[in-house]
Amino acid sequence: MSEEKRKMIAGELYRPNDPELREDRVRARHLLHEYNHSAPDEKAQREAILKSLLGEAGNAYIEPTFRCDYGYNIYLGENFYANFDCVILDVCPVRIGANCMLAPGVHIYTATHPLDPTERNSGLEFAKPVTIGDN
Repeated sequence: MSEEKRKMIAGELYRPNDPELREDRVRARHLLHEYNHSAPDEKAQREAILKSLLGEAGNAYIEPTFRCDYGYNIYLGENFYANFDCVILDVCPVRIGANCMLAPGVHIYTATHPLDPTERNSGLEFAKPVTIGDN
């Protein structure tokens, strides 16, 4: 794991142009493209893609379209459902407990930017984790 990836996941300032992070984002985009363009009755394929993309998927179902940054920082409990157009920017871990349902268009962001203009203009970013409990 690159130092920039370690810092990103830890919520420290990091450089998003790190080669490993760029590769990880491209990998996620390919999986998301496959997921979002799968047929409605291709349930097994969708499950397999989520298992490959997410850190933990339980028995999750996400209506396309779905977007995320990396996927591997998303941990979903059992009986998770997200309606259409869900976006999860998972720079840091996003943990959602069991028996949770998201309405259409829900966006969850861990990503943020420094408030100090000099620091922000340096290109550094950071994130804060999100945790949603059960039920």
